[in-house]
Amino acid sequence: MHSTVAFLLTSLTLSTTAIVLPRDDVRLAVNPACGDYSSSSVKDVRGSLPDLKTFSTIVTFGDSYTDGGKHDGSPLGPAAINAPNPSAGGRHTNGPVWAEYLAQAHGATLKDYASTGAVVDVNQWPERSFPTSNDFLTQANNFISQRNLTDPDSTLYVVFFGIGDYVESLGKELPNSNFYIIIVLDVDHISSPDHNNSSLSLQTQHILYTINRLASSPIFGKNFLFIDNHGRGTETPAGLSFKSQIFKGMDSIQQLGLNTGFVDLSTMWDGVLSANSPGFKAFGYTSVEPCLVSSESTEGSCEDPEHAFYWFPGAPTTVTHKLISDYVQAVWDQC
Repeated sequence: MHSTVAFLLTSLTLSTTAIVLPRDDVRLAVNPACGDYSSSSVKDVRGSLPDLKTFSTIVTFGDSYTDGGKHDGSPLGPAAINAPNPSAGGRHTNGPVWAEYLAQAHGATLKDYASTGAVVDVNQWPERSFPTSNDFLTQANNFISQRNLTDPDSTLYVVFFGIGDYVESLGKELPNSNFYIIIVLDVDHISSPDHNNSSLSLQTQHILYTINRLASSPIFGKNFLFIDNHGRGTETPAGLSFKSQIFKGMDSIQQLGLNTGFVDLSTMWDGVLSANSPGFKAFGYTSVEPCLVSSESTEGSCEDPEHAFYWFPGAPTTVTHKLISDYVQAVWDQC
């Protein structure tokens, strides 16, 4: 009888142990779509950018995907959740953002100016009340006014911006401020923008004009990376047109003597969200549904955010941010 009980207890113990074994970590299940600026379609391009280990400083501009909680280039606070607040140290996620992972991987100092809700130029959308008055123009002005005399050769500038402007141009309501696109057009016509025109074309000039400022005195920036994720798993003819124009503009900017690269995150987003191969399970995700129902509270959180794609609607979990960093590094390694 005693041996039978012992056997049953042992069996239960082994069974319980098997149930609680940890899942595999989330990982990249796609490779970059490498190419160069002569490609007929948009590709991931490292371009003329030097090795990532070259950069001792990474300066980032953007909105919630890149917002580390400080907005002024100062050291970021701990990426900790204080429930019921779902934002880890002011971040729009449950841990570090992708730029933190990228900087940490290469021992670089991160100077983050991104702010949740930012668009390229808030003055172009006077009918909208954005969550913040901070935009790309202001972020760049803040950086320049600080007289950040970083070494141009060892500083990487990253711009991850603007799908909010694209959505606004269509006259659609922006459900939240987690959207980005990098818009680059004809570098032969860089000029100070006219605020009376609210077209997307004008917003692209704002982008170019601001990059031109960052490449001029007193900053003299040399290295610029553009990241595009405007559709986040969906595409429209207008979106594809913008991405194609950006891609061509990157080539023109490089021809001006700057080092540029282009990262298209649609490969990753399509890979996760597609009903076909590879699909979210290949990445190690258990769900593509947001872990939280809103950005207001941790109440009702999913049980396993370490294997969730989105933290709350439209905002990636920190494990997804880690994959964004991994994808950027893969572009450097493979393209």
